[in-house]
Amino acid sequence: MKDRSLQLPDVADLPEEVLVSLVKAGETKAYKYFFWEYCDYINLLTHSLLPSEEDARLVMQQIMQEVWTKRKKSYLRTPLKPFLYQEVYRKCRPYLSDKKKPLLTRLFK
Repeated sequence: MKDRSLQLPDVADLPEEVLVSLVKAGETKAYKYFFWEYCDYINLLTHSLLPSEEDARLVMQQIMQEVWTKRKKSYLRTPLKPFLYQEVYRKCRPYLSDKKKPLLTRLFK
């Protein structure tokens, strides 16, 4: 899924703290790098938790969108992988709790 040609060498070598501060500042180059670098990781996590391909894709898109839209509210934190793992789990929880309900209540919402 990664397209290495889109990764920018001036952003790729930066520490996570600097990358996060650039994303929070609204630097699109930094966000593009973040997206391409961590998209596969989020995708792997969502697919491991959710059986539905559509639900997993939706959760991944929500997380990546929130990273950009909530960037000024100190939403994004380092270290990035534990933060993203927590976000994936938080976003997947409603889907998982819905699966635990009895079949009849899920069918007749």
